Amino acid sequence: MTARHTYLATLVCFGIVLVGSALAMPAEVPLHFGGSGEPDRWGSRLEALLTMTLVGGLLAVILGGTAALVDRMPVTYLNVPRKDWWTATPEREARMRRMMRTDLYVLAAATMLFLAVVVLATTLAARAEDPALGPLFFTGLGCYLAFVVGWTVWSLSTRYRRKDDA
Repeated sequence: MTARHTYLATLVCFGIVLVGSALAMPAEVPLHFGGSGEPDRWGSRLEALLTMTLVGGLLAVILGGTAALVDRMPVTYLNVPRKDWWTATPEREARMRRMMRTDLYVLAAATMLFLAVVVLATTLAARAEDPALGPLFFTGLGCYLAFVVGWTVWSLSTRYRRKDDA
């Protein structure tokens, strides 16, 4: 499965969670949570679903669109370690763009998966007797942050290393 297919699978996952949440949400839904996980703003199910759909849709278009268009972007817009080496030959530049496209799709997939967790955690909080973001949200956030930081460190330290680097 390619990074693009993984990204598309997370879009489907997000959509399924959104539809499931639309069916499961009560009429009143927490729309914002404080740092402790307690809701500090409430709204209607419609407002929650519209907001979640809009945020998910915009991020899907921006993140997926950036990945899809990386081959068409001027090289000046691309930022990688050792850029002068990667752009010295057409073959290297093509490889760099393929790697960047993969990186962008992977990070977009992780983001969409985390958004699905946010929607699910919000729905569970709305249905709870004592509404609050629970372990699902905080575990999802921790996993998302660890993955993004790990992928970024790996990309910057190893993935874009020149073959002649020690």
